[in-house]
Amino acid sequence: MRYLDGELSPDERARVEGQISASTELQRDVAVFGKMKEDLRAMSFAGSEGPSVWERVNRRLTRPAGWVLIVSGSLVCTVYGIYLYVISAANLLEKLASAAIVIGVLMLLGSVIYERYRDWLTDPYRDLQR
Repeated sequence: MRYLDGELSPDERARVEGQISASTELQRDVAVFGKMKEDLRAMSFAGSEGPSVWERVNRRLTRPAGWVLIVSGSLVCTVYGIYLYVISAANLLEKLASAAIVIGVLMLLGSVIYERYRDWLTDPYRDLQR
């Protein structure tokens, strides 16, 4: 490690380089440790230089898994609710009126979400970090 860090005297360095050139195992070890040293120097734990390891894991695994669970759970609950709604003994007029209210609310919610999404796409400040 002192060889890789450049901490050897010229005599010691020449002796170590002679042993390295004579042994393929030492050449492999020097290459492996040299690569590890480069990787460690390139590694950053500061938050200002980019996303942390946890932020990358969160972005790649946690968020998509959460969305899949929310969407699938909501879909199952919605299908079951519709099934219960259809087989209920309520009057047809009551079913149509309540269905119209729910569909209207969902249409309004969808239009608001769509408008917010369109605004977000053109927002010049969306990539601004706090």
